[in-house]
Amino acid sequence: MKRNIILAVVAILCLAMYLGPYVLLLLVLPIAYFIGSRKENMEVQRVTYTTMEEVERKYGAPDDVVVLNASRANEIPSLILFYDAIDVMIISGVELKLSDLVGVMPKNMATPYTVDECAVILSIKDTDYPTIRLRVGYDYGLACEITAQIDSHIKK
Repeated sequence: MKRNIILAVVAILCLAMYLGPYVLLLLVLPIAYFIGSRKENMEVQRVTYTTMEEVERKYGAPDDVVVLNASRANEIPSLILFYDAIDVMIISGVELKLSDLVGVMPKNMATPYTVDECAVILSIKDTDYPTIRLRVGYDYGLACEITAQIDSHIKK
């Protein structure tokens, strides 16, 4: 693949020297199209769910459920579903591999000047989204409990 790219660059430079620099302006659009289509092909398509029924239809009952917000316990955006046997976790409706979960920690997002919610920070093996921040309310103790529950599923 790199060889083809190098050959294309050399060919473009030869054309530019032979026909002049204005040829490069004509080649900008095809090159931009090639680069854009290549990025689209390399993007990983994420599987997302909007309801619990969709998830249960596909995987059945989860092995463990973490509730991030008790007032929205039946809604998929406030849940983390774990399917240990098939190495899948669903965080706020997004399907991820459980083996990609690297670490988890609670964090108080407040500063000395503001009162802010606590969060649970997940580290995953993904170059596009290496961390996921899940807001869990103003109770740091709850954030620690959620962290311990998620930490029990990390494959070591």
